[in-house]
Amino acid sequence: MINSIAIDDETNALGVIKEFAKKIPDLELLHSFTDPTKALQYLRQSKPKIHLVFLDIQMTRMNGLELAQHLPEDTRIILTTAYPDFALQGYELDVIDYLLKPFSFARFERAIQKARSMLQAAAPGAAVNDIQRLSPHSDDFIFVRTDYKTIRVKISDIQYIEGSGNYVSLHTLKGKLMVLQNLKKFEDQLQPYAFFRIHKSFIISLAHIDSIEKGWVQIAGKDIPIGESYKESFSNFLNEHYRQF
Repeated sequence: MINSIAIDDETNALGVIKEFAKKIPDLELLHSFTDPTKALQYLRQSKPKIHLVFLDIQMTRMNGLELAQHLPEDTRIILTTAYPDFALQGYELDVIDYLLKPFSFARFERAIQKARSMLQAAAPGAAVNDIQRLSPHSDDFIFVRTDYKTIRVKISDIQYIEGSGNYVSLHTLKGKLMVLQNLKKFEDQLQPYAFFRIHKSFIISLAHIDSIEKGWVQIAGKDIPIGESYKESFSNFLNEHYRQF
């Protein structure tokens, strides 16, 4: 069960989250707050543990992005806001998703699917091949900083990611992007999706695989090695989640 609370100074917005949450069997909305300071106090004292917070950004008493920095470290966040301009700051805080009001139940449900996957991956003893991954939709994206610019990248466009020191190369359908970032950051961001780390230096999109040979995966004409320590988990994942003929 995913224990959650909602924080929004608009009662109508809280009402929407309450109604949507009722439709998801493994999501429990324990409380909702219009006062973010009371919500923060509750989170620090709460039992049972709160796994997920639905958090508005523009609130009269406190900005949601400021509040997010004071939440317990392992609390996951889904931002709910009418303002798209804050998306980059949200992703820098490692939020699970960014729901732009008014959002549909289908979009809400997809955010919960992502939360479920990330919470499952963080659970003690979680096996990487047991984690359910989503196929990226056209509206799923991440922000990356490169050449003094912030670029929005559709997750479905990413073919594979290559790490080299402090830099990461994103190979996409639209070209290559160099980012000053470590590979683990991208592994965490893409955890809910159909991506798999097959080497200390490579994360691949399962959707873009052309072929698999012993010790190699080919994507867009590139032969990508499967590291020895990753072979078993990768093979197990394919066997459990993909039909092979």
